[in-house]
Amino acid sequence: MSITICVLAMSPFLVFIVVGFNQIQPSRWLQTANSIGNNSTMDNIVDENESWDISGVMWGPFLNNLFWNLNSYDSAASFAGEVKDPGRAFPKAMFLSVGFVALAYLLPLLVATGCSSAGREEWVDGYLATIVADVVGPWCGAWVVIAAGLSNLAMFQSEMSSDAYQIMGMAERGFLPQIFSRKSSKYGTPIYGIMLGVGVILLMNMSSSLTHLIEMLNFNYALSLLLAFMAFLKLRISKPELHRPYRIPLPTWGCVILLIPPILSILIIMMLASWTTICFCLGTIILSMIMWTFQQQNKKST
Repeated sequence: MSITICVLAMSPFLVFIVVGFNQIQPSRWLQTANSIGNNSTMDNIVDENESWDISGVMWGPFLNNLFWNLNSYDSAASFAGEVKDPGRAFPKAMFLSVGFVALAYLLPLLVATGCSSAGREEWVDGYLATIVADVVGPWCGAWVVIAAGLSNLAMFQSEMSSDAYQIMGMAERGFLPQIFSRKSSKYGTPIYGIMLGVGVILLMNMSSSLTHLIEMLNFNYALSLLLAFMAFLKLRISKPELHRPYRIPLPTWGCVILLIPPILSILIIMMLASWTTICFCLGTIILSMIMWTFQQQNKKST
């Protein structure tokens, strides 16, 4: 099913790339945002979001959306127990998926920006489908919209599943109430973890701004990545003999150098956060500390 959805979701973009290739004007790739179109609408958005607007680029929303669209590769580790020979399969899958995902974003956008002379105020939700319809035909534009819907549903399912397994693992290790470690007797899925994930998603959907929502998610995710990197280095130093299904073929100092670029990128994302996002994340940290304290007290009492 996942392969079928992937083919259906990617096919219209492949058609668009092939048909639109001959219509590309490379000079359009070098145009700055301030040199085309009316920017008054976007300037209002920049002021509203307090983003860094340098050379006509809204760096705040741009970097946050880029980070959001290219993160969560680590969530695949939640399914390690379901994979045969993860030490061989996971590295291969990661290298291939990073390359394919980058191309899937880059090539359609290069064709779209090379074929269109529209100003940035026209690049609103759904405008890529409009360009596809103009270049290929209305049928392909409609196909892009359907493909986007299918891919969103698929990403929601995969994210919800990985989150549910993470919740189940935390419950099994005593970090969350034991009810979240229970599985469905029929399907073997962590049903209460799924329910919790859906509840959180519905609660987050109450936010009126997708930009603010993405920023909050990115800030929390950035914190979790920093913790994961620190844990990785600590285990490398304190338990070098520990068996690992896959071991990064670098010495400890090489791993430190390897992590410097992603850590700097994460810090930049966190610097772009608004005070609302910072307060939200502090609230989640405090709530986690309270839950941890109660869990430890329950362990002592039992």
